[in-house]
Amino acid sequence: MMTEVDDSPRNAPRSVSLPLLQVDNLRTYFPIKKGFFKTTVGYVKAVDDVSFTINPGETLGLVGESGCGKTTVGRTLLRLLQAKGGTVIAGGVHFDGQDVFGLPPGRLRSLRKEMQIIFQDPVGSLNPRMTVGGIVGEPILVHRLAAKSDVRARVAQLLDRVGLPAASANRYPHEFSGGQRQRIGIARALALKPKFIVCDEPVSALDVSIQAQILNLLQELQNEMNLSYLFIAHNLAVVEHFSDRVAVMYLGKIVEIAPSAELYKNPRHPYTMALLSAVPKPTPRKTDHRIVLAGEVPSPSNPPPGCPFHPRCSMAVERCRREMPALEKKGGHPEHFAACWVTT
Repeated sequence: MMTEVDDSPRNAPRSVSLPLLQVDNLRTYFPIKKGFFKTTVGYVKAVDDVSFTINPGETLGLVGESGCGKTTVGRTLLRLLQAKGGTVIAGGVHFDGQDVFGLPPGRLRSLRKEMQIIFQDPVGSLNPRMTVGGIVGEPILVHRLAAKSDVRARVAQLLDRVGLPAASANRYPHEFSGGQRQRIGIARALALKPKFIVCDEPVSALDVSIQAQILNLLQELQNEMNLSYLFIAHNLAVVEHFSDRVAVMYLGKIVEIAPSAELYKNPRHPYTMALLSAVPKPTPRKTDHRIVLAGEVPSPSNPPPGCPFHPRCSMAVERCRREMPALEKKGGHPEHFAACWVTT
């Protein structure tokens, strides 16, 4: 029997003076090298001037087409990507008041307990040579959060919380289904009792019924532990019910950000309108209009001038081809921002 996603209204995030996570003008450029001497001849602008905040207990959904830079945002702010080999990382990331990019290795290691990630691939993200107990218990040992004799009991508690029997600790990842492997990944992320988790498309590789189970589990954990999520996905139907706010990315930039209900009811950027028009509806009507985008996504190594979406936008005017619009308040809602010269 299929398990339904809990689509009850999301709780409003608690009022706080400072966000848990603040990202300012984040940029991640990967070098393009050619020739025998591997000379840098350009950059792939995977993330280009991205800013957002996440409050304690809040979920920010990050959506967009494949290749728009969503995963790179998550990996960059966790410092899983480093500015080496010609890679350029700029901007600021502050977590709980600490400058993530400015921390020395010792303090960064301590901060990693607070910031974890659930990877998209439930197969490739688990070491096939380690037992489940070793995978989930390793971060506890590395960060010395429990004595070695107590780790087994802690692992059993974590596995039980994500819906797996304690006996799973003695088995290997290949002995589990995709949904069970993702539960193992969630248990590993919870092992250090973090405040913030990057969920990098955690259900995209799973069957629909299993997706619902994993999403419900993530919501339960958030309510219990007051977790904050950056929920990266391309399934807008899932993001609508799971997120407090939604940010839409296109070609390395955030082009719209708003509370979930407001964005789905009143999209103000043409790209968001096109994405929402493509979401399958349980009761389609003849009046429903599908917006079909023309052309291909431009190359992030050679983005067009002005608004990056203008080559595919039916609403574009001359100003769109010359000037990049800033994120501005749109639609009358105080928390609704879009980067568009045409809409109001």
